[in-house]
Amino acid sequence: MSIPYYHKTIDWNKLVSEYEPPLEFIEGTWKWSRDRIEHTQLERVKETLRKGSEIPFYQLLWKKHDFSPEDVQTLNDMYKIPIYTIENIRDSIERKPPFGDYQRYHFSDGTHTPLRFFTSGGTTGTPRPTIYSQWDREVGAILSARTFYLQGIKPGDAVINAWSYSTHNAAWIMDHALWHWLGCTPITTGTGNVTPTEKQVEFAKTFGASAIIATSDYLLHIAETAKKMGYDPKTDFNLRTLSAFGNTAPVEEAFGIPVYDSYAFHEVQYVAAECPAKQGLHIFEDSFIVEVVDFETGKPLPPGHRGNIVVTALYKTGTQQIRYNIQDISALYEMVPCACGSLHRRMEYFQGRSDTMVKLRGINVWPEACGKVVSEDIRTNGEYYCYVEKVKPEGKPTRDEMTILVEKRKRDQNDELLKQELEEILKRRIGVKIHVQVVEEDSLKELTGHGHRAKLKRFEDRRKEGMGV
Repeated sequence: MSIPYYHKTIDWNKLVSEYEPPLEFIEGTWKWSRDRIEHTQLERVKETLRKGSEIPFYQLLWKKHDFSPEDVQTLNDMYKIPIYTIENIRDSIERKPPFGDYQRYHFSDGTHTPLRFFTSGGTTGTPRPTIYSQWDREVGAILSARTFYLQGIKPGDAVINAWSYSTHNAAWIMDHALWHWLGCTPITTGTGNVTPTEKQVEFAKTFGASAIIATSDYLLHIAETAKKMGYDPKTDFNLRTLSAFGNTAPVEEAFGIPVYDSYAFHEVQYVAAECPAKQGLHIFEDSFIVEVVDFETGKPLPPGHRGNIVVTALYKTGTQQIRYNIQDISALYEMVPCACGSLHRRMEYFQGRSDTMVKLRGINVWPEACGKVVSEDIRTNGEYYCYVEKVKPEGKPTRDEMTILVEKRKRDQNDELLKQELEEILKRRIGVKIHVQVVEEDSLKELTGHGHRAKLKRFEDRRKEGMGV
């Protein structure tokens, strides 16, 4: 039996010519015309559909909807391809456990090609497994390295990677990108559960880290911890840039340096990244086609209209993501050049998940929107957790109610006043009554998964279980 040695099992020249690493990308693909972008996309869509037609998952899905890959002759035909969601993935796993019938590779294929196994974080349900080919991992790492380079991380930098090293691939692909494709030295701290936040602060100080990669939530926690340790996050460190996911404004305020947002998910790594112009997220269009569709009908929406993000990955050789409705909320921008000069299409920043939307008295409410409102109050530390339950007021019919738990900054502040004022602000901004419960600092970790989840859990639907608090 031969061993599939990593350096021999991929055509490296083909890889970097088709999916350019950071420096070549900035001088090449980043400057492509719309004609070249769309021509490349169409070629890769057709090849992606060919690969998809060999996978049982798509064979079943497409047959059900009477779709054939030949139905797509131009990019305007993308709408003809059936959309699928996480529910279809769950059905696939139930149909053929434990991996589902959407995998091209299985562990036995490791005899001829290097494979990696990861799962999603399980934020919205049972984790979904993915077996990655070597090609898919390398392109994913290149996309990650492009993101970091755009956001000011450069060769020679020491970078603290404060993502969770677990069965989720986020921390691992970031580490791979920094080390193999950007000339950086990763300091692999992981989350606070692995390396105490105080120790991470000391690492940043002692070793002069240039950047930290983490969620916005955790970056704020690092800043707060640094202050408690007697440091000024704005002046006592060598930090030059921060790469985050989530609301970056309070993080910029805390550290006094640029903080950049991105969009990514488990199966495909980085889809889009913010550039220094900060005019939305640039989609890596040589690797993806991103659509935004109506929540109810699934029909593509024009620029400026918020809906569900639908992603087609164009580089994958293992699992295919072909019009995957990830159920994250965003909108596309008008097709105009960014101030940075790139013509790659841009999308709005992540706005929450449509599958956590709750309708209260006819108003659509997203937990993320509530969290953003309460985090703007300096009496809170930005940590929150929402739940919805059925409540039956005396003499009135049963109705749905949402409560948001918020952590306060100081033990001696007036909790009742904070509660009342936040409820007033939420009603004014959201349009419906949201109950507020003020809790002690660090008391929500068990609910949110802070410290061990790649993405924090922010919402729980207690209506199905008939639970109350």
